[in-house]
Amino acid sequence: MKQISLNFGAVRDSVIRHAGKEIIAENGQKTTILNSFLKEVKNNPALKLQYLVFKNIEDGIFSKERLAERYISQNMKLLEGVTWEALLEANRKVRISLLENSHVEGNNGKEGLYESIHTLIESNVRKSFVNIDISEAAYESVLSHLTRTKADDKQVVKEENDNPKLLSWNYITKLAVNNFNERYAHLNESELALLKILLSTEDIKKNHLEDLKKENTKLIDTIISEGVKDKNVETTLNSFKTKLTTITPESGNIDESIINCAELKDELLEMKK
Repeated sequence: MKQISLNFGAVRDSVIRHAGKEIIAENGQKTTILNSFLKEVKNNPALKLQYLVFKNIEDGIFSKERLAERYISQNMKLLEGVTWEALLEANRKVRISLLENSHVEGNNGKEGLYESIHTLIESNVRKSFVNIDISEAAYESVLSHLTRTKADDKQVVKEENDNPKLLSWNYITKLAVNNFNERYAHLNESELALLKILLSTEDIKKNHLEDLKKENTKLIDTIISEGVKDKNVETTLNSFKTKLTTITPESGNIDESIINCAELKDELLEMKK
């Protein structure tokens, strides 16, 4: 079968297959290759973006073609500002460091979809890309996948059970697909802003976390100063304020901390209305 050595989907599936072999060999213990892969994806924005786009398109399903077209456009927008060279280099690094010269390919039945996603990404981020025919074919392939019927999607549940979840990215993926899959609408501005922060550098994430902590503390003080009828609510708010002082970039998973603080901010803004 065709080897797709620098295709993110193929690399990811190959890593998971190798991890499965390690799990059997190590009697169910965590695998070295999977831990290393998760660390690489967590720390490299180019890998994170590809993880998100591949996962979104693999799982996305729509009853109307125009919704699927909008969804493709939204996912491609997530890649704005990333160069094709950076994406390939990230894929090359993780492939060589974890899989060396092992054969790399996607799971059976997914190779064509992965090739199409890979080509679609290239046609959107590579400035010198000029092969319109290949780009159109890839687009039509992805569109066909997104407008498939549920009857054609029998392997989805099995694959979700077989493949390990990637840290807190379930939440990120939910942000990206929820409005399309259930409400058929665009992501709102706050969701897009959160996605961009989670996919940015560590310095940007640290600064954003500090800003969120300050905003939440100020919101709590304002809500309490305006008067809270229920003393239990006031006690809870004060406990949140105390908890905020303990959150630092070093105190745990910074992505989880940002997500938690963002969710708290949304709740506080609702209370303040």
